[in-house]
Amino acid sequence: MGKKSSIRIISGLIAGMTAHKILLKYTNKPESINHLESEVDNYRDNLSSMLTEFNWNDKDKEEIKNESKRILKTKLKESHFADVKFPANEPEKIIDETIIECGI
Repeated sequence: MGKKSSIRIISGLIAGMTAHKILLKYTNKPESINHLESEVDNYRDNLSSMLTEFNWNDKDKEEIKNESKRILKTKLKESHFADVKFPANEPEKIIDETIIECGI
């Protein structure tokens, strides 16, 4: 697998992890918390193995960040987010935190 496709996969994992973090923080279904926590952990595990595949320069990191934000916007339009209310700036904030947490 090439670096470009790895960037797309990593960006998708970061976006998915961020989406689940938002759901976890703002869910109105407490019975979903355990599932959401395990999903975040699964994304983290998958990311950690993918991130060691290449050396990431600043341009790659910026591309990952921008692609992650683009994918997250799409994910947040999905139906299971329809009844979850969160501040407008929250996705940007949490995705930045997630990227830092992942070491990108």
